[in-house]
Amino acid sequence: MRRSPAGRSARPVNLDYVDPKTRNRIMAGALVLMLVVVAVAAALGK
Repeated sequence: MRRSPAGRSARPVNLDYVDPKTRNRIMAGALVLMLVVVAVAAALGK
């Protein structure tokens, strides 16, 4: 797979071939990471 200069793939990642349980773990992890980032930003913004 080629990578763009920014380090991200040129097209959106296709998760159709990923096991549903693995995909759910990835999405849950991304959600938790976003919540952590928001919580840290809110704490630093006070």
